[in-house]
Amino acid sequence: MQPAQAGPMLDALFAPPTAAEIADVEAEWARRDTGAQGYRVEHERRDGRAGRTLVVSHTVGGVRHYGAVRVPDGAEGRRLPVLVINHGGEGGATAFHFFHSGPVAREWVQVLPSFRSERLRLTPFRAWTSEGAPSPWDRDVDDSMALLSSVLAHVPEADSGRVAVLGRSRGGGVALLMAARDRRVKAVVDLYGPTDFFLPQVRTLAQRAVGSRIPRLPGAGYLADSVLFALRDGRTTVPRARRELLRRSVVYFADGLPPAQAHHGTDDRKVHIAHGDRLDAVLRAQGRDSTRWSYFRYPGAGHGARHLRGYRRRVEAFLRRVSHPAPSDTRAR
Repeated sequence: MQPAQAGPMLDALFAPPTAAEIADVEAEWARRDTGAQGYRVEHERRDGRAGRTLVVSHTVGGVRHYGAVRVPDGAEGRRLPVLVINHGGEGGATAFHFFHSGPVAREWVQVLPSFRSERLRLTPFRAWTSEGAPSPWDRDVDDSMALLSSVLAHVPEADSGRVAVLGRSRGGGVALLMAARDRRVKAVVDLYGPTDFFLPQVRTLAQRAVGSRIPRLPGAGYLADSVLFALRDGRTTVPRARRELLRRSVVYFADGLPPAQAHHGTDDRKVHIAHGDRLDAVLRAQGRDSTRWSYFRYPGAGHGARHLRGYRRRVEAFLRRVSHPAPSDTRAR
């Protein structure tokens, strides 16, 4: 199928989601079992500067999943806030994704999920590979929720009442979806993550992919095969293909978000600024004030935290509301 012939298929695929479709996805999420079974500590290392680092595993959805946990030095006997960190890209999770300095490194339990089929690598010589088929953004959330459950149940320093989630790029989308689905999450930080797979910019990428020009972006190959090519070849239906996109589009479930903060560069060539702007428009339309939503656009900035000047101090100030909540800081949904 040539791109010019794909118009009717793309029209059907990218039509705005209906209320019934949104309700169907919410019902599916409610039926999913994201509980963690068979918890194990696979590796433990103590470092006086970094504290205690664990590699833990459990099963979720019938597959074994691995994650890393970092507990700061001197935390024994204390209850600390928890930050789930969802990584970007498709290269797996590494120790690089932890915060190594600042208040998060000193005062938080950090939780780092791998995602299905990916490696978790903490040293150059050892890695753990999570089982299961890749499912960018969608089952990524299941894995992150299950890992959080394992940590809250088995790491005594982790405070279940003070949980936040942060993500970069692909992980930003995962963080937002997790925050919308999991009521334990009290705050979410999105760094240049996708928010709406029905945007015109996504359709443009889809039209190129139909012509065998699949963009070199995380998750693009998965969506091209499971949505576009499956639809073209008759391996799926339009309703099923649309649900694949909808389950990855947090803007249609944004009323479930806790207090949120987002950062996006206006010249991002991987995740278009339209994603950040779209979430901003939706949350502002809900009437959120600055205590529950803040959005930072960085003029001329590209993809990657290094381009977002001053973002870290903004993130740390926002997370402090979770680590030191005032009596008035309640989660409204």
